[in-house]
Amino acid sequence: MDFINHYIVPVFLVILVILAVYVNVLAIYYLILSFFGFGKAKRDYEIIEDQTRFLILVAAHNEEKVIGSTIENLKTIQYREDLFDIYIVNDNSTDRTGEICDELGIKSVDTSQKLFPREGVGKPAGLQYALRFLGFDKLPEKYDCLLILDADNHVEPNILKELNSQYVAKGKPEAIQAYLDSKNSVTSLSLGYAMSYYVQNRFFQLSKYRVGLPNSIGGTGFIVKLEYLMKHGGFSFRSLTEDIELELEIVKDNGRVLWNHFTRVFDEKPDELKMSIKQRTRWSQGHWFVAFTNFKPMMKKLLTEKGKLRILDQLFYLFGMAKAVQLSIVLLGVVVSFIYSILAQKYMAIPALGGRLIPLLFGSSILSLITFSYQFLGMMYYAIKADTNHKFRFFYMTYSLFYYAYTFFYAQILGLIKWKQQHTWVKTEHNKTAVKHERENT
Repeated sequence: MDFINHYIVPVFLVILVILAVYVNVLAIYYLILSFFGFGKAKRDYEIIEDQTRFLILVAAHNEEKVIGSTIENLKTIQYREDLFDIYIVNDNSTDRTGEICDELGIKSVDTSQKLFPREGVGKPAGLQYALRFLGFDKLPEKYDCLLILDADNHVEPNILKELNSQYVAKGKPEAIQAYLDSKNSVTSLSLGYAMSYYVQNRFFQLSKYRVGLPNSIGGTGFIVKLEYLMKHGGFSFRSLTEDIELELEIVKDNGRVLWNHFTRVFDEKPDELKMSIKQRTRWSQGHWFVAFTNFKPMMKKLLTEKGKLRILDQLFYLFGMAKAVQLSIVLLGVVVSFIYSILAQKYMAIPALGGRLIPLLFGSSILSLITFSYQFLGMMYYAIKADTNHKFRFFYMTYSLFYYAYTFFYAQILGLIKWKQQHTWVKTEHNKTAVKHERENT
């Protein structure tokens, strides 16, 4: 008993306190950052005439259920027709994806022809093949920016006009991420996805843009300067999350990733938990891989170069565990504090170290709980009211957000365990052909 009391318990407490304090630091950082997300979003650029040349690549693997509606949606883009081209990247499809492209008169790149060796796995490998097929090093002579979309995505007609105007006004940054909206939110799970995105869009993305920090690339609905992309080898990335890898490379090169709050890309979210867990496990695997493999170079930049807040912000993002994991650590800290105090008074003497750690653990956990309450409830309410047409339903939306967050817990842990496995891409099934939200059924 003395061994447990004087060695095992203090070690456990030290580890828990370190985690709780780290979570508290993250919570306070993002709390402060969120303050810059309030207020009406206003353009800091003027809409100008069409001039930027865009190449649009739509990643598609066995997407016959949705590719037709996506193509029809892309035809509504309002921009000079001679300044953009759309290609569907028909990546080894075995269904009618290619036939539908032909029927609707849209250009496509068929990777099953195997004209170039496969570089990587999944979506980035298909995109890399398309870049090879279309000319690779010569592409910057024909296009300025590459817009990446997924086969299920719908876009607003103004997408190229907004991105063109911001791109030119802001001195042609390396990348711009458009507002990521949800294509569907009719179930509690897909609504939870949507709530999470709305909060991130305003209090993470918009806030960072306003204070001049690099924004995050969300995997779809973003443009990247082709000159930059080609100089860095295209989409020859090592992880399952090419978006995070690209974002980090831009930041390490002191480049800029901006945010556009005024044009939206509607992305289909899984309605079924099994598919959602597979998707988020892939996200977590790739995220942890990028985090661990870039920790040393990022720490070196933090210690030796200017712009330390930019680097620290990226480190917080890379090692900012899912909210459910953070909240679980905080709740565990509160529970352990109570249990330890009760047991210590009744059954054993309080070790000096434990006596000092418990107040720190309890205080840190309570402060984190307060900030989490604000993040989960206050920020959610404001983001929905400011940026969406959803009818606000407090209990159902709160439940949906918690459901989404806590089912992410398992995916985060599994992704952490499998972080070295970056060779298997799990496809997310798509079947929604229109934007449909829960408010339509209320």
